[in-house]
Amino acid sequence: MSRLASAMFYFGAALMLLDALIYSLGAIRPIRAGVKAPDAYWGRRLLLNLLLANAGLYFTALFTLIGAFLARDTPQAAQLVLLLGFVVCLYSVVSVALLTPKDWPHSLPRVVAAAFIGIGLLIR
Repeated sequence: MSRLASAMFYFGAALMLLDALIYSLGAIRPIRAGVKAPDAYWGRRLLLNLLLANAGLYFTALFTLIGAFLARDTPQAAQLVLLLGFVVCLYSVVSVALLTPKDWPHSLPRVVAAAFIGIGLLIR
């Protein structure tokens, strides 16, 4: 595994982690405020879904980071993990574009992360 590819994997994972952190700090509260639940139960359900989405962002960032770490010692296994991280990034970008197109700037960290991971996989 080349040093450049390894660096690209780490940069991609770092951007995914940054995206998860930004979502934690900046998105959960405004979404809850914008979507008024009719009762406390539905308010908790909305919060649960937002927190599960946030956990998914952290989880994909962390397993991509693990893939970057494994890339030197076990490149075949790492390639599968990193490919999954790449697919998750693309899924996030496409989902935002289709469901909330005016929010496309929020997907920029995932676009750049996908580019880093994809290029890293090509040049490995």
